[in-house]
Order: sequence, then C-alpha cells, then structure tokens
Amino acid sequence: MMWNLLVVEDETIVRLGLRYMLNWDELGIAWKAEASNGLEALQVLAEEDIHIVMTDIRMPGMDGLELARRIKEQYGKVRIIFFSSFEDFPYVKEAVRIGVVDYLHKPTMAQEEIAAALHKAAATLKELHQEQRSGDYTDKDREELLLRLLTAEAQPADLPEKWRELGLEQRYSRGWQLAVLRMARSAAAEPAGPARFMSFRYYLEEYTSREWGGQLLNVEDRGLVWILPLDALHADGRAMRSYLEQLDQGLDKMLGIRLAYTYSGVHLTAGELPGAYRAAAAQEPETGGRHSGVIRLATAYIDEHLLEDLTLAGTAEHIHISVSHLSRLFLKETGQHFNEYVTAKKMLLARRLLRESNDKVYEVAEKLGYANPHYFSKLFKDDTGMTPLEFRNQ
Repeated sequence: MMWNLLVVEDETIVRLGLRYMLNWDELGIAWKAEASNGLEALQVLAEEDIHIVMTDIRMPGMDGLELARRIKEQYGKVRIIFFSSFEDFPYVKEAVRIGVVDYLHKPTMAQEEIAAALHKAAATLKELHQEQRSGDYTDKDREELLLRLLTAEAQPADLPEKWRELGLEQRYSRGWQLAVLRMARSAAAEPAGPARFMSFRYYLEEYTSREWGGQLLNVEDRGLVWILPLDALHADGRAMRSYLEQLDQGLDKMLGIRLAYTYSGVHLTAGELPGAYRAAAAQEPETGGRHSGVIRLATAYIDEHLLEDLTLAGTAEHIHISVSHLSRLFLKETGQHFNEYVTAKKMLLARRLLRESNDKVYEVAEKLGYANPHYFSKLFKDDTGMTPLEFRNQ
C-alpha cells in the first residue's frame, strides 16, 4: 500500500529540493500534496486522504506546532514528521509531547535520515492498518473470548481462527503471563463495597492495561485477571513480580488497599490459558501489611464520597476522630497530606473520565467538585504533565 504524503513548508525551493531528493516509489510513499503554511495544510487534509505530514515549524499564519495539535485533534491517525532549522530544546520537547514520529534538523538532514523517519511513520501506519483489518472487533469481543478460555474445559474448536481474527495472535506473539488480583482482607476487615472495588479496579486499569499492556478481566467474586503480553523489554517474564509489587505499593499509598496476588510463569499459546489460570488461582496469594483501621475507614469514606466536597474535618467527624489526629496519621501512613491524597484520587478519576467519556473539560471539573475549570486544569497538569485536552488527544 502507498502512503500519501503532505509536505508543509513556506519556502518553495525547500519543497522542490525535498521532492527530488528521494525515490518516493521505493519508499512506498506518494507525494500527494504541498502547502505553504498550516492553514493551507488543514484545507488539504479536509479534501485529500493524507497519511503522513512533513512540516516545518516556523511558518507564517499557522506554525507547525499549532498545525500538529490540530491534526492530532481532527485526524488522529495521520503521522507527523517535523523538520526545522531550529535545534532549541523547547521545540524538540514540544514535538515529543505532541507525539510526532521524528524531528529532523533541516540544515543537516540527509537522505538516509529522511528515509528512516518515513520508514518509521510507514511502519506505525502499517500496524494500525493491520489492526483495523482485524475487524470490526472491539476490546469487548477480545474480553469475551479470553474469559471463555479461562474457564474452558476443552479448547474451543474455533480458537485458532478467533485468536487471529481478534488480533490476539499479534498481541501475544512473544508469549504471555497472567496474574490473579484481589483486594487483600485482614481478619478484622469488613467486605469492601461496590465503590471501593470500582476504585480498586480503576487504579489497576490505569497501571496494567493502560501503562504496561494486556487486558484486565473481571472474574467471579470481585476477582480480576491480568494477561500481560511479553515483549522485548520483559521477554523472560521477570517483570511481572516487579509490576505487582509496584501495584501493591501504589494501591496502599493511594487507596489504603493491599493487593493479594498470584501469577503464572511464561506461556506461549492460547490453549495454555485455562491451565495457567487454574494453577495461579490455586496458589496461596502474596500480600503485604495494611494501614491502621482509622486510615482504612478514612480512605473508604473518601472513595464513597469522591465526587463531593471532601474535607479533613468532615472525614474526621464521620469516623469519630479528632482532626489533628487524623491529619498526623494520614501523613504518617500514606506519605501524603489529606488534601494531596484526595487531589491525587480525583486526578486518577479525571484521567478515566477524559479517556472514556465525551464530557467537556469544564464538565469533568464540575463532576469532580471543581467550580473553576482553570484551577482543575492546573491541578491536572501538575499531576500528569499535560493539560486535560493534551491528555485526551494524545
């Protein structure tokens, strides 16, 4: 397949030189269109089927940085390559944050360097195209197959075909591990309510499938199974324990929950899923200590009332303890002041709302109890390094 290229550069001679610098057919790239600034480029994008945009940064009218932001908002599948005469770090940093494929220094860029950047863009497009070809299948379809496999007594006859169709063969091509995850309970602990479990699941989703890959599945009795694909970074399977320890520590600090977990060894085929799950589920779970009863009551109250106006005084009154004592205990056991903890919890939920809903930023702010959306955006950027819109469009 040929990928259509749009080149955006205000100097005609630079566009001309670039056009005849490379053999575009050999690269699998079609020089589809040119533009002299960002506004012209957006017009081309509205009229033509463009896959890759190579753009200068400094241009009249609309510069390359603003163009890239608009492309990310309106044409999320288009790949962007910057080239510029400027080597300033802020430009490079902004390019990386926006998510461009490469950043080329115009005065020194060679044919090989340009070709490498285009190859990189084409490779990501090819991967995306393959995922789209694997159908009109959704994460829910994949989840249903994986859940069916976990409890299957015998391998379904259509397993190899479904495994390929749903893109799981590619996702787990190097193998996989699974972990069985639950909320740890002490003898004195009361069963967790639905809101507490949802907070637990939200946190795990953020740091398993979102950060490290794979799929998190609900199984019976509020248990979760995480299936982690192996890749070049952890192909020997040693990363799983480290990830689980990080999750345990994060849950403890953020929610006052300890993680009970077991996990499998490395497996290579889909047919091994039922046995690996049964073996992991039968193991004695590993877990850590717990917060004091006071802090567990406080964090449970925060979970249940996160969308309300939470205060240290109100929480202390609810659990019948003095404000000063709760403040000292909270800092000692969680490492955070009460307000820091609540803000971190709200920012975690904000990430989920921005990712999974169509709510506007001010609507997300209102849901989380922030009357001033600008203040919410500042807190969000302090927490994530991005504004809410940048996070949603990444």
